[in-house]
Amino acid sequence: RWFGGDHVPGFVKAFNPYPLFFDLAGETEEERTQMALNMLEEQILNEGPNTIAMVQFESVVGGGGVLIPPEGYMQGVRAMCDKYDILMHCDEVMVGFGRTGKLFGFQNYEGVIPDIVTAAKGISSAVLPISMCATRKHIMEAFEDMPLGWGSTYQSHPVAMACAYENVKYLIQEDVIGHVQRLEPAFENAMKTLSENHPCVKQYRNIGMFGCFDVHTPDGANPQLQHTAIDKAFVAYKKAYTENGLIGLLRPPHLHVAPPLTITEDELLDGFDRQDKALYVLDEALGF
Repeated sequence: RWFGGDHVPGFVKAFNPYPLFFDLAGETEEERTQMALNMLEEQILNEGPNTIAMVQFESVVGGGGVLIPPEGYMQGVRAMCDKYDILMHCDEVMVGFGRTGKLFGFQNYEGVIPDIVTAAKGISSAVLPISMCATRKHIMEAFEDMPLGWGSTYQSHPVAMACAYENVKYLIQEDVIGHVQRLEPAFENAMKTLSENHPCVKQYRNIGMFGCFDVHTPDGANPQLQHTAIDKAFVAYKKAYTENGLIGLLRPPHLHVAPPLTITEDELLDGFDRQDKALYVLDEALGF
């Protein structure tokens, strides 16, 4: 068994608009986006729309590689959910509270309002454990006379709530989201520079203060899958990464970049300089 296995019944996985091992048909991004939407709709129709309670996904896929939906995709999913009377749930655990340069990740997609939003992490800056679930009014009202048959022991714990309140207040008063937006060009330029410096980097993606490098081998192959044991090349990289004073998520073949949202530009560029040094070790370890 592995962490991505189908161990909970009632959930069906669908392709995201960025397949790992093939390219969607289409000459333009608009055509490829439509193909991704066609794939999703066909799966909905084959499963049976009346059997599907909701479509749920991260507004920006985090651990899977900072996958940013192409223009029009999220609007297409929203329209599809409306068409078949399916709820749309956006998971904002990783990208909520400023990570993408918006308070919530779904706000990057004009006109898209999810039915359910869940978030954690950023709501308290992880100082205390707390999470949230928000729904549109008609969903909330449906539970007024049909409560769920379970509770949450520490729901609305006053200490965690106070922490979250002060954290969100600071986020707004100190314009942390504006700071992320102002630093985004420097962040993207550094991602571009490291990508060009290192042949092991196939491509990169970034939004706000969230980025990811995709790694490949000299023949263009994928060096390993996420659920397999870590390859020795990435063991060498992780050692170099740590020795250069960095801490971060390592999920090969993806290398995530997610600095604190309050970081200064000098600190940000220093961090990229340190990662640059570690990536030379990965270049060599992969045989470039």
